[in-house]
Amino acid sequence: MKVTHFYLIRHGETDWNHLKKLQGHTDIPLNESGIKQAKRIAKRLATTPIDHFYSSDLKRAKRTAQEIVRYHDLKPVLQAEEFRERCYGEWEGLHWDQIPKLYPGYGGGRPLGGEFGIETYEAMQQRGMSKLTELIGAHPNQHIAIISHGGFINSILHLISDGEVGTGKTKILNTSLNHISYEAGKWDIHTINDCAHLEFGEKKNDGL
Repeated sequence: MKVTHFYLIRHGETDWNHLKKLQGHTDIPLNESGIKQAKRIAKRLATTPIDHFYSSDLKRAKRTAQEIVRYHDLKPVLQAEEFRERCYGEWEGLHWDQIPKLYPGYGGGRPLGGEFGIETYEAMQQRGMSKLTELIGAHPNQHIAIISHGGFINSILHLISDGEVGTGKTKILNTSLNHISYEAGKWDIHTINDCAHLEFGEKKNDGL
């Protein structure tokens, strides 16, 4: 049977991650810590056989991917908007603690969508799963790295596990490794939020 492996990797830290601000589609680059984290995950994956590389088209994901492919003969990194973080509309740039004050009654708002320019959670899942399905057809029985975002990765884990893990249950830290695979109509989750390549002090951020 053909097994397609996906390595879902969150980008390194940004200044907005450090400040716990919602980023969404706002294009914030890696900060110094994020670049160091990207170099660490890159070195860790140096001997992992990876056939294809994809990333979100946002700077923080692209830079993380660029570090990883240095160890893989500088293979091309194909960019896909489908692997972007959820769009948070008016909330982008806000700290989570500001939202209940500015939008009374909406709390953290993670399940919300369709108001204030926020993308629905289901729309994010659907665009992501549609692209993954496309890649299964394009690269059967191969290993694919996808450099993306915490909220996005969690939404995929939530979907393929029927809610056992993922959104609301799992924290996806900067440059964490998440290994999933697809075989004959069935998804398997092998690794979640693996940060063995990071020093203790770097495993601190759970922002988006």
